[in-house]
Parts: sequence; C-alpha cells; structure tokens
Amino acid sequence: MTTTMTRSAPIIWVEGVIAAGKSSFAREIAKRLEFEFIEEPVDNNYYLEPFYKDPPKYAFGMQMFLLHYRYAMKQKASYAAMIGDCKGVILDRSIAGDRVFAKLHHDAGNINQLDWRCYNYAYEVMARTIQPPTLFLYLDVQAETALSRMKKRSRNAESAVPIAYLQELKDGYEQLIKELKTGLAPWAHSIEVERIIWDTDTVTDEAWNGVAATINDICRR
Repeated sequence: MTTTMTRSAPIIWVEGVIAAGKSSFAREIAKRLEFEFIEEPVDNNYYLEPFYKDPPKYAFGMQMFLLHYRYAMKQKASYAAMIGDCKGVILDRSIAGDRVFAKLHHDAGNINQLDWRCYNYAYEVMARTIQPPTLFLYLDVQAETALSRMKKRSRNAESAVPIAYLQELKDGYEQLIKELKTGLAPWAHSIEVERIIWDTDTVTDEAWNGVAATINDICRR
C-alpha cells in the first residue's frame, strides 16, 4: 500500500540520461518558480570514479548508495513540501531513474542475480513509502547530444563512457515512462508525466519563462 501524505506544495522529479542537462534545467526552473532545488550527488559520490574503472566490482555498491541517497532526498522534499514555507521542490533525478541505471548494469552482468534481487527488494520498499511527485519530467536528448555535453564538461570519471551506453539508457527511460503511463509503478496513477525535447544548448529568457509557466500550470492542475 502506497503511503500518502497531504502536501501544500508541488514536487518535481527531473530525469534524463547522463549529461541531459538536468541540473542546469532544474536549477533554472527552480529560480523562476521560486522552488527549492535539491541537486544530484556528484561531488560526494565516492563510488563514481572506482565504478568507471571497474564496473563489475563497484556497480552494486554504487547503486545501493545512490538508492539510499535518493530516498533521503525524497524524504527531504516531502517534508519541505508539507511543512516548509517553500512554493515547491524540484529534484535532480529520482529513485525511479536510478533503477534504470541499475537494471542496465544487471543486464550487462555488472550486478549479479542475487544482488539484483537485493536491490529490487530495497527499491520496492522505498518506492512504496515515499511521497510520489506531482510531476515526473523527462528531458529527452539524443545520445550524440549527451556525449557532446559530457566531453565539454570534462569530468574524468565520464571520459570513457561510450555512446552505446547512452543509447541504452535512453531505451531504459522509454521503458520507465511506459510503466509510469500504464500504471505499473507503485504510484504511477497519481502523477503527471511530461517529456521535453532538450537537445538545444541555447535557450532564450522568453523560452525559459514559457517552460517555467507550462511546468507551473501542470503542477497546479
């Protein structure tokens, strides 16, 4: 049974593949709507560099770390929306998006079947006890665009990520969106799902205002 809580402010999950532009997008929308922004843990993810060097050894540990970190982020967002004085909360990635990555590692053999069962048990418990978002927002970018952005930001841990991996992530997100829209996720019936094509790197102030207004309208339905 999904836990429900009364909330006074909307919660938005922003999702997308690596280098989709989630952080920049969420930060800009948060500023324009005066929402609280909760960012993805990049600098304090101590698994990241070891994982990219040896995925089979570190994939399970990293995904469990991220699952618990995201859960804590969602709890923080829920309480802020319920009892805080914020107008809304926007988060950079979610436990649902993390599972896309985890499943890809399982399919690639980086997470064994026993550990995959453990991960899914933890995920199901958390998914059924968090406050669902008002809006699940997917930034849809081409794999080529994401790869180009990765090269521009020059993070050492991402230097060897192949374009095929980004395409597999896109396919995983398509499956997740299908599950959300058909009610297969524990809380899918209670959220809005929106896709935004986000291949451009240049957005005018007027365009930002338009996107922010559209998101605000969806959250207030």
